[in-house]
Amino acid sequence: MTESYSDPEIAAQAENGQRLNLLGLPRRRLAEVLEPFVDKPYRSTQVYRALYERGVTDLAAMTELSKDLRARLARRFVIRSPEVAARHRSADGTEKYLFRLADGATIEAVDIPDGRRRTLCISSQAGCALACSFCVTGYWGGGRNLTSAEIVSQVMALRDQPQAGTHGLNLVFMGMGEPLLNLDHLRDALDILTEQISRRRITISTAGVVPGIEALARWRRRPRLAISLHAPDDERRERLMPINRRYPLRDLLAALSRYPLEARERLTFEYLLIRDFNDAPADADALVRLLSRLPAKINLIPLNPDPVLGADMRPPAPSRVEAFRRRLKAKGMTATVRKRRGDDVSAACGQLRVPDREPRGRRSSAAQTRQMAATLRPALGPSRR
Repeated sequence: MTESYSDPEIAAQAENGQRLNLLGLPRRRLAEVLEPFVDKPYRSTQVYRALYERGVTDLAAMTELSKDLRARLARRFVIRSPEVAARHRSADGTEKYLFRLADGATIEAVDIPDGRRRTLCISSQAGCALACSFCVTGYWGGGRNLTSAEIVSQVMALRDQPQAGTHGLNLVFMGMGEPLLNLDHLRDALDILTEQISRRRITISTAGVVPGIEALARWRRRPRLAISLHAPDDERRERLMPINRRYPLRDLLAALSRYPLEARERLTFEYLLIRDFNDAPADADALVRLLSRLPAKINLIPLNPDPVLGADMRPPAPSRVEAFRRRLKAKGMTATVRKRRGDDVSAACGQLRVPDREPRGRRSSAAQTRQMAATLRPALGPSRR
């Protein structure tokens, strides 16, 4: 007889006779699936701690449980995490990880040490359908949402590798994919991760998915929010980011003006600097006007070149980047320049790939719009919460 579960994803796996993956289940849902099999409620807490505090990958190793209970659980459940298929270390200490998922798909994540601080750049999808013209991931095309287990596993794998001299750990969802198109699995992952990492040290970066921003605003506890902006007007932003046709700047800024922030918290706007495209003094002035009504800080990112992006996609000279930053500062904006890290192993911002399949290349505007619409419709359907 199949056990009854309130969670539709778990129920579907049980109906199909699959062993359920315990990894990626928050406390409440883990207790629910284990309830028919454990003799005392605290057993689910023991399993939870073994999974996320000790990093146990085999039920047989949970020796705080009886041998009989471990055997019964092993018949119904499994602990499955992606395989680390490759690691590439940059000359600057940045390390890129290639993960192979259970269905053969691959994703990349990056570990970036910076003094005593350490930042893990995590993926939320196996590819990306938003087709931003500056992003190598988008050149490979869309892929499926990652499960909460696949998200959490990236963090656990990178976290458990020592980096000399680092202590503070930050998470940024700026790897492959659009996090706000995978909100349910992202939320489950964050419920687990924030038991060990403060939400103030976690940032979700979005290309501007307005319904996702509105959904995130309703969360009782929210991580930091960053917005990929990259142009101060709709015409140029649409050329870089097809999603701007669906959610233009007017709608995006309106959603952000309603977004709840804690005291002294600000929104981060990521602004990619591309030579002779959006790096002029007048562009800095337009950016200030655009963001003047929001509590904003601007993270300037000189474009990281890549062969698939084409010869026109180049960063400005360092002096021009600094002049842009100084002009923003003179106008009263807080602006920083992101350091280029890991570009010698294609681990820098915008360079992550899907190496298990052939790239789909850049598509026409009409094809991009159709692909994006097909991605947005199911992803922004009713949430289970």
